[in-house]
Amino acid sequence: MAEKDNQSIDEVMLSKEDILARLKENGLRLTEQRKLIVDIIANEEYSCCKEIYILAHKKDDTIGVATVYRMINVLEEIGAISRKNIQKANCNGRCCDMKSGCTIVTEDSKQIMISEADLQEALKYIMEKKGIETAEEIKAVLVNQSV
Repeated sequence: MAEKDNQSIDEVMLSKEDILARLKENGLRLTEQRKLIVDIIANEEYSCCKEIYILAHKKDDTIGVATVYRMINVLEEIGAISRKNIQKANCNGRCCDMKSGCTIVTEDSKQIMISEADLQEALKYIMEKKGIETAEEIKAVLVNQSV
């Protein structure tokens, strides 16, 4: 069984019950927010961490983005998930419509909030630099997933 515990998410996808058991084994309380986030990770279609937040926030508006990212970090630390493999679905635009801006998470887990206006300005600058002079308002950004 120890061998199975050390396998990556590539090799085994843990069930909601298995993830909750790992949380409990590691001395973490099973709060309603944690259970909801685990339920989403185990059972929903999502393409990124921000989309997990959006799905969780729709079900419980007291859940903040920091709560979701902390929970994802905890799940990764206890070996329940691997952030590099968190994608379960292709991006469907739920988290990339730019209306509420964007959260950039750096390697050391710093979070930088960027407004929609900042995104528009940065993207227009990049597009103009690439020779696209008629950069109108950008509706969405589609993120290519690495294979």
